[in-house]
Amino acid sequence: MNKIKQLILLALCLFSSTGAWAAGTKIGKIYYILRTYNNTASVTYTGDLWEESSYYGDITIPSEVEYNGVTYTVTEVGSYAFYDAPRIKNVTIPSSVTKIDNWAFYGCTGLTSIDIPNSVTSIGSSVFSDCTGLTSIDIPNSVTSIGTSVFNGCLALKKISVANDNTVYDSRENCNAIIETATNTLIVGCQSTIIPSSVTKIDEWALSGCTGLTSIDIPNTVTTIGEYAFYDCKGLTSVTIPGSVTKIGEYNQEIKGKTNVEIIPV
Repeated sequence: MNKIKQLILLALCLFSSTGAWAAGTKIGKIYYILRTYNNTASVTYTGDLWEESSYYGDITIPSEVEYNGVTYTVTEVGSYAFYDAPRIKNVTIPSSVTKIDNWAFYGCTGLTSIDIPNSVTSIGSSVFSDCTGLTSIDIPNSVTSIGTSVFNGCLALKKISVANDNTVYDSRENCNAIIETATNTLIVGCQSTIIPSSVTKIDEWALSGCTGLTSIDIPNTVTTIGEYAFYDCKGLTSVTIPGSVTKIGEYNQEIKGKTNVEIIPV
C-alpha cells in the first residue's frame, strides 16, 4: 500500500474514533452539519465514508438552507464532504462559503473544473487529491491559507494560476504553481510547472503524485527540498539539482541517484 493511501486510512480511522461521523441533515440533495449557535451550515458527506459517495451529477450548493423554520448560511464545504464521489460532474460553490476543508473533493474523478469563489479564504490539505480529470485551477485573491498535497494525483492538471492581487500567494512568471510570496516557497505544482529563479524552497508534498512530470530544472536559488516533494513522480526521468541545494527531505526516491546531494531529513 503506498504511503499516501496509508495516511488516508489513518486519517479516516482517527476521524472515526472521535465520533465525528454523524451523517448530518439532508436538505434537498445535500447533507449538512447545522450549527445552531450561529446559524451556519457546513456541507458534509452522505453517510458511510467506507463506501462510494451517493453524490452524483451536477451539485449546486445554495448560500442558505432552511430547516425546522430556521435559516442557516452555508459557510463551509466540510472535511470529506464529497470524498470518493466519482459520479459528480460539476459543483457550484456559493459566495457565502469561506472554507473548503481537508479532503473535501478527494477522488472526484469526474470533476474537470471548479470555480472557487472570491469569498474562500482557506483551502485545506488534500482537497482535490486524486481528482484525475481536473485540468486547471484558479486561486482567487481571497485565499490566504492552503494546505499540503492539495493536488496530489491530479494526473491531468496542467494549469495553476493565482489571482494577481492575492497578497499571500502568487504564480509568478506563469509558472503553473502556487508560491508563498513572503517566503518564496513553491507549495503546490503540477506536470507543467516551471520553477522560477526566485524560489528558495520546494515545500513538502509540493509535486507529489505528478506522474506526468518528466523533467524539471531546479534553479540555483533553491536550498531546500521538503519531504515527499517529488513522491510518486514516476515519470520523472530528468532533474537538474544545483549545488545550492543543501537539504533534501525523506521520501524523495524519484530524485535519489540523480544528484550528489545527500538525502537527509529537513
